[in-house]
This record gives sequence, structure tokens and C-alpha cells, in this order.
Amino acid sequence: MKNKYFIKKPIYLIILTIIISLALFILLYGIVNLEKKIEKKMLKISTVDVLSITKNSADSIEKILKDKNYIEEIQNNKQIHREIEKTLELLITSNIKYAYLLYKDEKGIFRFLADGAKKNEKAFINQKFDIESSKWLEIFKLKKPLNLEHQYLHELSISYLFPILDSSNEVKLILAIDFSVERIEDIQNIISLMKTVIISITIITIIFLLILIIQSYRFLAIKKTAYIDNLTNVYNRNYMYELDNFINLNNYILAVIDIDYFKVVNDDFGHDIGDIVLKEVADMISFSTRDSEDIVIRYGGEEFIVFAKIKRNDSVPPLKVIERILENIRNHKFFYTKDDYIKLTVSIGVNLLPNESKTLLDAFKLADIALYNAKNAGRNNIQICDNLA
Repeated sequence: MKNKYFIKKPIYLIILTIIISLALFILLYGIVNLEKKIEKKMLKISTVDVLSITKNSADSIEKILKDKNYIEEIQNNKQIHREIEKTLELLITSNIKYAYLLYKDEKGIFRFLADGAKKNEKAFINQKFDIESSKWLEIFKLKKPLNLEHQYLHELSISYLFPILDSSNEVKLILAIDFSVERIEDIQNIISLMKTVIISITIITIIFLLILIIQSYRFLAIKKTAYIDNLTNVYNRNYMYELDNFINLNNYILAVIDIDYFKVVNDDFGHDIGDIVLKEVADMISFSTRDSEDIVIRYGGEEFIVFAKIKRNDSVPPLKVIERILENIRNHKFFYTKDDYIKLTVSIGVNLLPNESKTLLDAFKLADIALYNAKNAGRNNIQICDNLA
């Protein structure tokens, strides 16, 4: 029964699909963050030695330089220049690709002072060095080592900049080391595969959700056609049969309502006026019931069924709802022209204990017997089946 109810309420399936989609998005976000954390950890492990070596090399260069004017001393003293380049050459390994000493001239252009590359690849003194981004300039403000990361497919390339300060605590030289960190390919492949799978599942889920929404809309449209009476816009007899699958009769009383002398209306005023009257009666019944609590059904012709819900501590008991229907219709004027109207009454049979019947149809039959008694009692009244002899 719960499964049937779930199918009858496609909104729950839509909500479930949305929750699954959100869960997949969160999982994907978590995997992306995991990849970043792994990368940071790899970077930390791989760079700790390089950073230490770079600092020691910078200290060595400072010791070599005796003059306060570092730049001129390197430019003019070939021996010092050669010693610094030897220090830089010692830094070159399979991971450390480049090591060079830079300065910034009066025009703000970066230039080489020393290069640790092979002899035929070395840059000349004062050769222009083109920086890739303005982040290089931050080292002059921070006066602290700076990491510049460059993302590539299979490796992470880093430019590590170490400032060398003069006696006035200004950055005069920059020791730059370019090195790469190999990505752990297996981990990267697994993470990439996981991301691909989750993205694929998410896309499929979204497509499924869109199809589900479209199908739900169609389902509701078909359901409305199958279960809603075209004339009165209340439920029809088909819906009553459907109710038998999931309604809990412990929660309702059942009333059968019949318009008194409705045949006279059709005979005297025509079927078009009769249809207008039927629609207004349905509107009056719906108006008299409680929204989302009570169920109104046109059973056929001029006969209606109401399931009035039983609620604890209810300010309007279900039987009061049925009495209100009787009174409201009795007092209503059914206009068929601007000035002319018809006065109508209804007869109502009520089953206060439909749950004691084996089936919904049996409960309906008892209310129908009570309706028959209401007709015999002069119409325009309510009869209750549990008072029957």
C-alpha cells in the first residue's frame, strides 16, 4: 500500500531524484577537494628539501658578496660571478631545471646576473628576463620567499623565489629556482576516473529527473482526465474506485447527497440550465467542506459523495460539515437569468462508521440506504444509517 501511495505521488520520486543529484554534486565536490589536498601534500613533501637547499644557496651567495652594492660587484667582478654560477650549477638536478640570480633595474625590468644552466645555454649578464605575471613583483613588498605554481598535465612546475636583502632591508637580488613535482599518476587516474563516473551519473540523473518531471506532468494531466468530472471539476466515480486501494475509512464519515427534484429542473428549464445547476451544487459542496481534508465526488447524475475527515479536537466536526452543505444549498439562489433563480434542496444519507464495513462499496450502500430514508422522510434532510432499525 505504501508503494502504491508512493507511485500515486510522483512528487516524492522527483524529490528523491533531486536529493540523489545533490548528493552526487557534494561527492564530486569532495573528490575535487581531495585531489587538491593530495596535491598540496605532495607539494609539501617534494619541496621541503628544495626550499632548504635554496635558502642555503642564498646564504652562500651573500657570503661571497662583500660589497654593499651587490649588483655592481657581480657585474664587475668575474671571480665572484664565477663562484656564484658554480653555486647555482650545483643546484641543477633532474627535478630542479633552472637556477638563476636576478635583479630589477631602474626601469623595473628584470635582468640576469648569474645562471646555473649549461655553458651553451647560459644567459648573459644583464640579459632581459621576461616575467610571466605581476606576482613576481610581490616579493619586493613581502620581502619573503614566494612560490609561483604552474599547472601542467603530468607535473606541477614551481618557481621558488628567494629574496636577498641589503643592509637597508631592501630586496636587491632574487634567487630563482624552477623545479617540477611529478604527479602520482595512479592516484590522479583513479581520481579522474571517479570524477568522470560521478559526472556521468549526475548527467544521467538530471536527464532522468527531466524525463520524470515531464512524465509526472503527463501523468497528472491523464489522472485529471480520468479522475476529474469535466462538468463540475470535482472527482468522479473512477476516483472513488481508486480510493478503495488506499483510503483509511477509520478517518472519515461517508455521506451520499442527492439533489431533490432535479428531474423537474431539466424538464422545465432544459439540460443546459441543469448542467449549470449541477456545477453550482458541486461548488457549494466544495465551498462547505474543508480544503485538503474532505473529499468530494460526483458519483453520477445529480448524486454526490462526500468523505468528511474525522480529526481530534476539531472545531468543525465532520457531521457539522454535512449539515453545513444541507443549509448552504437550501439557502442558495441558483440564478438562470440575471433576475430569475431556482431554489433547491438536497437529501443526504450518512454512514458514521464506514470502517465497520468490509469494503468501501458496502459502506457506500449503507449511506445510500440512509439517503433513501431521507427521501422518504420528505427530502431536504439528513438521515444517519446507524439509526436504522
